[in-house]
Amino acid sequence: MNLTVKNFKLPQNPALVVVSDVHIKTEDDERYLQLCQLVDEASRVSAGSLVLNGDIFDFFFGWGGYFRGKYGRLLRGLDKLVDSGAVVWFVSGNHEFGLEALSRHHKFEVVPSEGKVWNGRNGEKILISHGDLLRFDPWYDLYRRFIRSHFVSVLAVIFPQKLLDLLTLWFARTSRKKDRYRTLNHGKIIESASNKLNESLASTIIIGHFHHPYDEQLGNGKRLLSVNSWDQPSCLAVSDNGRIERIFPDDNLS
Repeated sequence: MNLTVKNFKLPQNPALVVVSDVHIKTEDDERYLQLCQLVDEASRVSAGSLVLNGDIFDFFFGWGGYFRGKYGRLLRGLDKLVDSGAVVWFVSGNHEFGLEALSRHHKFEVVPSEGKVWNGRNGEKILISHGDLLRFDPWYDLYRRFIRSHFVSVLAVIFPQKLLDLLTLWFARTSRKKDRYRTLNHGKIIESASNKLNESLASTIIIGHFHHPYDEQLGNGKRLLSVNSWDQPSCLAVSDNGRIERIFPDDNLS
């Protein structure tokens, strides 16, 4: 299928590219085609690392072969990027389940939503985390433990996968309508991000999840950044000298 969407143009040899919250629904989704193009672009410009920072899909169940087949083009593209010498991480978001199963079939690294510190070529340390665990919501924590339990995973495996896909996409649409009225507690999010940085000894944290383009100086040289929702597609590119820029499709780069 030919791409009919705006293409990303990345700078040459970026040390790191981070994308999150694409919320792909189908293999014909325009966002899916655009993300596949971004992965190909990362290979073309010889990116050192690519991180998918969660909620790449509106729903994905890694233990089901149905989903691996549905999104095979992207998964094969990530393997090809690994073969080119790049480091590729897939951080689990709150819309993805059983991603650890992908390690049996693919070459990229699966990272839990808590995240992991990326070490740059010149010593910079960036904590990349999906961000949902920065929430201060005990009900969400309880829901998260239940939905990721072994019991629920077993039920999902035996449930017809296509029907599971349809039901979860319907649930995601319903939940998103409620989220329009949710108010973010920016102060608490920033405070929690700062605490995570202190724990990890990193200087920068990159998150997603909140669908808000954070760029906050936290003091002591620390920084909070986020990739916004793909309602307005973008990614973050980090150069060898640590410069971070937000890239939009069809940006003209010198």
